[in-house]
Amino acid sequence: MYTVGSLFAGIGGICLGFEQAGAKVIWANEIDKNACLTYKTNFKDVNLIQGDIMKLDAKTLPKVDILVAGFPCQPFSIAGFQKGFDDDRGNLFFEVLRFIKDIKPKAFLLENVKNLASHDKGNTLKVIKKHLENEGYIINYKIMNTSEFGNIPQNRERIYIVGFNKEESSSKFDFPKKIKLEKTILDIIDIDEQQDKKYYYNNCKCYDELKENMKSSDTLYQWRRVYVRENKNKLCPTLTANMGTGRT
Repeated sequence: MYTVGSLFAGIGGICLGFEQAGAKVIWANEIDKNACLTYKTNFKDVNLIQGDIMKLDAKTLPKVDILVAGFPCQPFSIAGFQKGFDDDRGNLFFEVLRFIKDIKPKAFLLENVKNLASHDKGNTLKVIKKHLENEGYIINYKIMNTSEFGNIPQNRERIYIVGFNKEESSSKFDFPKKIKLEKTILDIIDIDEQQDKKYYYNNCKCYDELKENMKSSDTLYQWRRVYVRENKNKLCPTLTANMGTGRT
């Protein structure tokens, strides 16, 4: 059984995938206290270290076969200012690199937004790839969408960077093949089920406009700051958290 260490673990999405694949998550690190509450509920046997990754000594943690990290995406996302490595959060990739240097895992999986591949005309990804290759890893990467690989009616495009320390292992690895999308929004949401009133926009200033524009029950609509947009592909858009950094 392969052992896993997880950085920027969030509520454990990547960890869950590895557990479902038969691996064992040994430890995880996350700074957000609310995410940690959820993580602890879902992964009671994992040693979760809550705190700043920059203050965490990798050498004090048990060695693992695989390191996973969904390092912060805001510096590279088109939803933000795209400062990249000039953003303090963008430099957190180098904290992941520090862990790779100290732990020397057999393999790693890094995840980020699609735009990382084209950020700064592709130079950001080149820098990341070069640093990882300098540590002796063979690198593969691919942009994948949940609607094409997870049978989930949502557009969520992410880049996945995979590294192996041996050519033999890398040559055996293939990214998943696309699968047919069969689920729809109505498989996920029961539009006839009444939820708590706090989840509805009836007291919101945009309610009248939402009510006027929302004509179909088999797709989703977005309130885009000043107007309503219908997702005509009948897929849920990526749910964003701009944290005040989005463009206006």
